[in-house]
Amino acid sequence: MSSNAAASLGNSLEENIPPWGSLPVEQYILQKWDGNSSQSVEDQRDALVKAFINEDVINPEYQTMTHVPTRQEITTILQPWRPQKIRAIAAKHLSFAKPCPDFEKEGFHVLRTWYHGGKDDDEKLEKWLGYDELKGLSEGEVEERFLQRQPGSKMRMQPKSRWWMVLDDKEVFDVEDEDNDDDWLAVYKVLPELAAPLMKRELSMFDILDSLRVSGTPYPRRTEPSQEQYEDAILEASSGYLRYPLVILDQEAFETDQMYLVWRDHRGNVVKDIRADISGLPVLQAELPRNPAYDIKLWVEACFGRQYNIHGKKGKVMRKMLPLVKEATAETMAHNVACGF
Repeated sequence: MSSNAAASLGNSLEENIPPWGSLPVEQYILQKWDGNSSQSVEDQRDALVKAFINEDVINPEYQTMTHVPTRQEITTILQPWRPQKIRAIAAKHLSFAKPCPDFEKEGFHVLRTWYHGGKDDDEKLEKWLGYDELKGLSEGEVEERFLQRQPGSKMRMQPKSRWWMVLDDKEVFDVEDEDNDDDWLAVYKVLPELAAPLMKRELSMFDILDSLRVSGTPYPRRTEPSQEQYEDAILEASSGYLRYPLVILDQEAFETDQMYLVWRDHRGNVVKDIRADISGLPVLQAELPRNPAYDIKLWVEACFGRQYNIHGKKGKVMRKMLPLVKEATAETMAHNVACGF
């Protein structure tokens, strides 16, 4: 991380570090903590973090300071888990979680997992994200420079948001493992807010039916959707419709300029993923707000995550959702006919 970025990070941290126990995952851990467990503190905490991510809904008692942590709980459970800067990043991820975050202006969430290429890799990162031309500029000058950039020509990543949008910290995110293609998922252990920033994670049947044009439209469809249309609707709803991927910069990315793009669901599971030339990232940033998924080439060509596979043995989420969506579609279409739609 450059000295300029570090300085910016320090200033932002002072304004964003939340009180101990105020983050939903911290309340979840504290309220479910078993002081008599035979597990180590680390193992019990990891298990609770995983359970937190997998919850359908985070209840209100975990979203407020229901349990004020004692000094001992802070020093034995929370403090050893993650540094204050990660807690500040977590708080920002929660505050940014909304149906339509403005990634067009902010850029993408970026996760760097490779830190062994020295200065050359640091310079690559600056260039890839469009920061190389913004050093030393004021906020107003940055905005002016962005206006001068043609959409798709260069990334528009706000320097003021870099400290939390770009996860670039060797001490925390150096999880590269050449024997494990899913090594980046280890980041969820320390930053579950990256996996599941929303408090409601279950798929919305209304959104899926709306995508199928069964409801939410003055001209609902009269013929049953095809299997492919059912699957596409589930995939799109799972990935949040706007389909902004997590940009992972791992060893392969730095060595080949092939970034790893991952579209995820509300629990951080991979919906689709693909390797692509990083020179296309500015184009993707310009395309995503304006085009449906089927017009985004990278989305169409991306591979399915294990939970969402539609070929052969279907993934767990797809197996669960398909019959539910088909049943809801049939009921809604019958209702539409009865009502004369």
